[in-house]
Amino acid sequence: MDTRKSVFDGGLYELTHTASEKNVLFADTFQDDPEMALQLTEAPLPTGRPANVARTAALPQDTLTVKLVVDSGAQKQVIGGVAEIGGKVVSRGPNVLLANIPRSNIAALDDIAGLRRAELSRKLQLRLDEARGPATRADIAAASHPALNGEGVVVGIVDSGVDWTHPDFQTGSNDSRLELFIHAHRHAATDQDIFDTFDKAQIDTALAGGGNVPQGDPNGHGTHCLSIAAGNGRASQDAQYRGVAPGATLMAVRSDSLFDTHTIEGIRRVFAAAGDRPAVVNLSLGGHIGPHDGTSALENVISKESGPGRIVVVAAGNEAQDRIHFRGELIEGSALNIEFTIRDSPQWIDVWIPRGDDVDASVIDPDGTEVALDGQLQQTAAGQFIGDLRRDQFNGDTNLFFAVGALQSNRRWTLRLNATRVLQGEVHAWAHTASFDNARNIFMSQTSPLHSIGMPATEERAISVGSFVSRAGILPGDPPLPGLAGGQISPFSSNGPTRTGVQRPVIAGPGQHVVAALASNSTLANDPRFAPRRLPGNQYISIQGTSMATPFLTGVIALMLQQEPHLTPEDIQLRLRATGQRDDDTGAVWNPAFGYGKVDVEALLDYLVVT
Repeated sequence: MDTRKSVFDGGLYELTHTASEKNVLFADTFQDDPEMALQLTEAPLPTGRPANVARTAALPQDTLTVKLVVDSGAQKQVIGGVAEIGGKVVSRGPNVLLANIPRSNIAALDDIAGLRRAELSRKLQLRLDEARGPATRADIAAASHPALNGEGVVVGIVDSGVDWTHPDFQTGSNDSRLELFIHAHRHAATDQDIFDTFDKAQIDTALAGGGNVPQGDPNGHGTHCLSIAAGNGRASQDAQYRGVAPGATLMAVRSDSLFDTHTIEGIRRVFAAAGDRPAVVNLSLGGHIGPHDGTSALENVISKESGPGRIVVVAAGNEAQDRIHFRGELIEGSALNIEFTIRDSPQWIDVWIPRGDDVDASVIDPDGTEVALDGQLQQTAAGQFIGDLRRDQFNGDTNLFFAVGALQSNRRWTLRLNATRVLQGEVHAWAHTASFDNARNIFMSQTSPLHSIGMPATEERAISVGSFVSRAGILPGDPPLPGLAGGQISPFSSNGPTRTGVQRPVIAGPGQHVVAALASNSTLANDPRFAPRRLPGNQYISIQGTSMATPFLTGVIALMLQQEPHLTPEDIQLRLRATGQRDDDTGAVWNPAFGYGKVDVEALLDYLVVT
């Protein structure tokens, strides 16, 4: 199989080679996205469109929003090239553009000079009581630093949204603490991103019973996260369930379907709206289709947008136990077999081979039929599949992107890599399925929690966060669950390092059974499966994940920025490394689970004071 040279990532390649085919088992999914996620319950849009949102009636039909990673200094050239093929750049930054491109002209992206990688937009997966207690010493820090509450700092979030009606996001006079609320969604006819924007005055009008602000958070995940970072606890007695930075100014992006293009634009808009104020953005989301080396479009944006007073905090992921990562070694003249089972249809295997190593690739179906992968749609009696082997034009590595629509689940398939030249040899692969529930136990061998950290937590300038057990029982007063003890690493917390060996996550925060705000009329509020986790009064709920540990760090960083508004990501990482708690649970640090230890808020803020 010849290695293809192209700017297309695997998702765009599969789109152009399957979407026009008939009877393709997975073409419709490619048209949406190869990285599926937890499906959010979407509320209907309100009647009428806000006056500050551009109408989309004139947009061309059958258009995609894509991410373009460009050479430094080539932005103007690429923008011109996009216009020549009938597209339009709708968001720009130093190295990453977002553009709307007609589907029929996608192939022409390969000919634009200065363009290094074109990525299909991908759906990302969603990843305080006890959290503030002895494990993190946050309450002790609050007592010794009473003036630190996040005042003057913007805390932003891109997530499933935020329930702007929840008391914890209102002032004592019942005005909104939200200065900006953005509803990011896709135009039904054109597949282009739309960002409906609402300011504080519009939200206050809606709180009073008027206006047209849409439901804040149909899922509930984002509300819970923002509450951990900066809720003021008004709905709880004595503000028991307040967040870490209750005095911060809030901004939130509700992303329907969690497209990473929404995340890119959300980061840019929050930082722009913050103006001269320091700002920290929480990303309790991530995914696994991509290079895991900091070179994806979203990671490029985090790197370029971060700086003095501009910080992005990212969840490591919850896949430590899920067997979604494979690691193997190439031996020249031999075959490396990547064995996996079909858990869902469609399913994707994303393989990364280091630069300088050459392979031929084939697939062996469950019946033993071996087929050389040629970059085209192929079929055996077991199902349809396509395998694309390309040299990535941005990082120089080789990527095999394999997609399969199988006729039967729970059967073993094998990707075979025949090594013709080996200089480095280390191969990594990640798996994903069309259903979040089935995205586990995919690889049959050579898998471990290592390298299960997701993107964009693999970006070096991001503050990447793992989770430790802050409460062993689900609700306050509950007995510990079997096998859980306070202070240990959460069993689900994804491990580092990155594919290229960078030591991530940076730190671990409290993420197990954290009580925080519950969004009204959301999945978390209405689904009977979550009833045992809801507190009386239905204002708070206890859930777990690196998603919960991450906003705790976001709130802590807001306190740091209140003291020192111009701190950089590197400053913060240095201080987290210096102050992280080491104990019998963490062992020696850095390590792949805890990073540099457990966050110690008191030591961190005292460090800021004495240096």
